[in-house]
Amino acid sequence: MAPVEVPASGRQIQRNGTMSIKSHSLKKSSEKSIALAAQHKALITSSSLTEDRYQASIRVPAPSLPALMDSLGTVGKVTSKRIAMSDVTEAYLDLQAALKNKRALRDRLRALLSRANKVEDILKIEKELSRVQTELDQMEIRMKSMQSKVAHSTLNLSIKRDRIPGPLGAVKDSTNWAFGKLFYLN
Repeated sequence: MAPVEVPASGRQIQRNGTMSIKSHSLKKSSEKSIALAAQHKALITSSSLTEDRYQASIRVPAPSLPALMDSLGTVGKVTSKRIAMSDVTEAYLDLQAALKNKRALRDRLRALLSRANKVEDILKIEKELSRVQTELDQMEIRMKSMQSKVAHSTLNLSIKRDRIPGPLGAVKDSTNWAFGKLFYLN
């Protein structure tokens, strides 16, 4: 059987992003990122704030992922930014076909059950019907999960405090730089 061609508009694409930012004011940057997430109708599913880092996992409607990332670029200096895409169309279509077949089997078993007369036959059909229904429920959960992952992207955001060295820190940094250059001269 020839593979089914799916038009580009019907593809099932999962998108996930990661973004790292440096900021001098971690508290302001974290507050601004929370506000920007809300503006893009995103949900922060987990977050943590320490003295040196703010991290958040954000669920955002898939079409809004690039726009949210662009907006978040205004909270500090972007050090890395990545969007990974995964085409799950084939798995989606396979699961859709399996669901259709499993539903048809369940319906045939129900019809057989309504015509069965012997207790032994009824018990066998009910046992098989229970097994098929359990598999069908599990497949439907997988389908909903897959649809959710296509409809909403996950963005892992990390904002790190960008410390400005004081006078002693500047001396230390320049000394390290100078000694590093000396080793490369040889």
